[in-house]
Amino acid sequence: MLQPFIIKRRCPAQDTLCKAIPACPREAIRYVPDENEPLGGVIVFDYDKCDGCGQCAQKCCGSAIEMR
Repeated sequence: MLQPFIIKRRCPAQDTLCKAIPACPREAIRYVPDENEPLGGVIVFDYDKCDGCGQCAQKCCGSAIEMR
C-alpha cells in the first residue's frame, strides 16, 4: 500500500494554508507546532489511520506530498 511522504523543502507547514489536512477522509494528517522548525511547525501523518487514498497528495498546495 502506498503511503504519503512529505518533501519538507516544498512544504509551507502552515495549518491555515494546508489543504491536505481537511482533504483527508480519515483525519490522518495534522499540524504540530515545533519551535525548532524554520516555519514553526510540521505536517505529520498518522500511518495507523492512513489508508493510502492519496487525497492529501492531490490537494497539497506545494506539491510537497508524494505517495510512495
